[in-house]
Amino acid sequence: MEARGSVPDPVLVGRDAELAVLRAILERASGGDAATLLVTGDPGVGKTALVRGVKRLAGSVTELYGTCLPLTSLSVPFLALRSAVRNLSPDDGPPPPRVTDTTMNVPVLIDTWLDELCAIRPVVLTVDDLQWADQSTLDVLMYLIAGRVRRPLTILCTIRKDDSNLRLQRWLADIRRLPEITELVLQPLDRIATGEQMAKIFDSTPHQSLVDEVYSHTRGNAYLTRLVVSGLSANARHIRSNFPDDLRSAVLQSWRQLSPEARRLAQTLAVNGGPMSVNDLEAVSGVHDILPLLAEAVDAGTVDAAPNGTYWFHHPLIAEVLERSLAPDSSHRWHARFADYYEGKLSDGPGRIEVLVAVADHHDRAGHAAEALDWALQAAEEAGDSGGRPEMLRLLRRAVALRKELPDASASVHDLLVRLRAAADAAGAHEEELGAIEQLLENPDLPPLDVAEMLVRRMHLRFSTGRAFLSVPEARAAVDVARSDASSWQYALALAELAHAELWAGVDGASARAADALDLALSAGHPRAMSYAHSAMAMAVLFDQHNDAEAFDHASKGLEEAVDARDWWAYVHAASWEAHALETWTAQEFANHLSGRRERLSALNAPHTYLAYLSAEESSSRLAFGDWMTVLGGLRVVLGSDPGAVADATARLTAARLSAWQGHTAEAHAHLERADELFGDKSEFLALPFDAVRSEVALAQGNNTAAFDAALAGATFTGLPPMRCEWLVPLAASALANLIGEQRDAGQDPTDLIDQLDGFVAQFPAVIRHTGAGSDLYDRQCSALEALYAAEVARGRAHADLGIQWVNVADRFADARLPWEETYACWRAAESLLTRGHHHRDQAASVLRRGVDLSERLSADPLGQLLLSLAETARVPLGHVEQAGTSRLPEAGLTPREHEILDHVIAGRTYSEIARALVISEKTVSSHISNLLRKTGTANRVDLARFASRTLRE
Repeated sequence: MEARGSVPDPVLVGRDAELAVLRAILERASGGDAATLLVTGDPGVGKTALVRGVKRLAGSVTELYGTCLPLTSLSVPFLALRSAVRNLSPDDGPPPPRVTDTTMNVPVLIDTWLDELCAIRPVVLTVDDLQWADQSTLDVLMYLIAGRVRRPLTILCTIRKDDSNLRLQRWLADIRRLPEITELVLQPLDRIATGEQMAKIFDSTPHQSLVDEVYSHTRGNAYLTRLVVSGLSANARHIRSNFPDDLRSAVLQSWRQLSPEARRLAQTLAVNGGPMSVNDLEAVSGVHDILPLLAEAVDAGTVDAAPNGTYWFHHPLIAEVLERSLAPDSSHRWHARFADYYEGKLSDGPGRIEVLVAVADHHDRAGHAAEALDWALQAAEEAGDSGGRPEMLRLLRRAVALRKELPDASASVHDLLVRLRAAADAAGAHEEELGAIEQLLENPDLPPLDVAEMLVRRMHLRFSTGRAFLSVPEARAAVDVARSDASSWQYALALAELAHAELWAGVDGASARAADALDLALSAGHPRAMSYAHSAMAMAVLFDQHNDAEAFDHASKGLEEAVDARDWWAYVHAASWEAHALETWTAQEFANHLSGRRERLSALNAPHTYLAYLSAEESSSRLAFGDWMTVLGGLRVVLGSDPGAVADATARLTAARLSAWQGHTAEAHAHLERADELFGDKSEFLALPFDAVRSEVALAQGNNTAAFDAALAGATFTGLPPMRCEWLVPLAASALANLIGEQRDAGQDPTDLIDQLDGFVAQFPAVIRHTGAGSDLYDRQCSALEALYAAEVARGRAHADLGIQWVNVADRFADARLPWEETYACWRAAESLLTRGHHHRDQAASVLRRGVDLSERLSADPLGQLLLSLAETARVPLGHVEQAGTSRLPEAGLTPREHEILDHVIAGRTYSEIARALVISEKTVSSHISNLLRKTGTANRVDLARFASRTLRE
């Protein structure tokens, strides 16, 4: 279908390669696979022209085109998306959802609506000039891009290169690590393509002297070329002599061709900061009968007329330059006039929020700080009600800054900060909330109990933003401040979180402190204090008494109190300890429990930050037992919007492990780098397995020294052991064994490394077990890791006959439900057995096939390739058993059982494997194979397999 609300197609030349990329993206989406293309480049390089080529490439699609605008201090929530859907007709499909709920639901509503559109025909959603996007638009796009991969949806985004936009850079860093993302960096046109562009504009071939001059000035920037040649005739040989070299003059070139009245009108439009209708522009400018002036501007290429009746500049740079070219006094007057006009235009109908934001923005630009403050507060309230929580926070932050310029304003800085903190808390915006609390704590007149509560919350926020792990001194400071009223809920809360921090630090008496905190919280009767106290008790009971049932009961009570208090940090904290009391974190029961708690949290309409936290923990758990496809979906949930530092880092570490196991080492390294960026502490952050993952990634990259150093850093922890501490010692031993093997292979003496291995074993005689963990499955997993540790040490010491030992390791990991490690052990077992001679061939073949099957299920390609290489070298057949595949051998007179056994023989299975598969003895298998040899006239199993395979092909 034809796009609605779009600008006319710009000239597009010299982009054959880029169009091929765009065409491939559209074809992939038309085939049912969602795809996203990010087109980045300098201003004016031709990004918009490229994506507007969709109409020529996509065929029958629903095209949604929205553009972001460079609003200055404030922004309109979902502006680009609103413009993209504003002109849809009923024939296009169901109407877009009305944005009236909280921000957390808006991405889901839009995603569901797009699913409905995609069911009718493929959809192409284009968001132009994403560098000016409001946060709500970015959140929705993140959710859509991270969403379903099987639907005919193409998302195209154009982005101006601007490294100073840190918010966009972080968004891009997250987007680039998602699957199905293609990025196209648009370079300037070369001289030949510049000439082709000019020929299109003139509809005639230009003189080469003109091409030379234009190219020397624009260097292939398509937009600047258009501006430079605007107004020139086709037979011109040179550009105008007064044409300046800098961007500002180039941008104003087309504007200067207008009449004085048209120029003044264009400047008025520029001050508005966004498209205007004829009536609005006429009313503000005071100029009557402006259509001829607008037509003049359109003809000059300065302004474009949109089908919805509004006018805006052909390129936003024109508006920027014109607005900035005004003298300060003149700019203030014009912004004041716009503020007055939009105040008079304010109504309760559609578009109210846009008008409110415009009023606040223009008052601010007019220098009316008091009015800007009042309108910003009103706009903030209504932005929150309309689903624009990010804009509400930004407005409130702006209000705080304005208030500091107005010492006599009625709203106090303290009250505004309290309001900002509450809004940030409700939205799960931890950075915003932490900033508000830091400013509030600067007030020396705060009541002590308020200070204590804020100190506790600051500790949580410093944790959740990756600044520091739970701090015992900070918790003690909160307790000391709250001690002024030892019967208060704030004192109970501070005491509970001191116990929490001390339990992690291994401080004596922490469990007794948790019990005291619970007594005080129950006495105070405050749900928030009771929630944290119950969770601290769950942790204490689990660590000291290993009483899973009692710990689960405390955590469950803490969760219910968190729901009553609507304290979502307390909720995820309690849910996590419920799961740990239920089963070890590598178990499916653990993951399923977190999934259920996450669903309940979603039903409670909690912010995405907390949903992401539980989803990230669940994904980490599911990866351990091999459910990696579900992990990919979980990671998309986490990154569907800003997840907060802890969830983000947890997801990155999980993604790094998955990428490392599946052979995508560059991606693994990138995920690990992102996790490192998020956190100030690494090894010290005990709740996240930084060192274990770093060691695994280094092993995957072949950097054994770095792998050993990382594992050793985690193993020599202080306080409680970190997450995945059980893996650290085996990982270090594996790295040392690899280093020793490298020296042996190079003909070097590995004595020093062997001595280092012996010293390591003396320092760590066993794997590290986590405090409080103690289920049967956990014990089996530790036993398997102990066996792995012993096998790696034996490998480093070059012990002979390690094959059976590695088979035992593989069997233990199978029993422990750790398939990634089982696959690795199968490879080591097959490798060892195949070097011991022909009499171990059957056992080697069996474990090799087992490893191949596991590697295929897990997509563990590096191990799979090693296993396949072993099979090829040792000539071990890996064919799958095709049931009843020999039914085409009736002339042989085979019985049904003989047909079954022949299927296994063709697949290369050994006597023992056939016996296990068919639940019969090896002696029975031998008897059946003797009959098969007799009936087919073959001499042995190899001849029998060849005969059957050849006959089947015929």
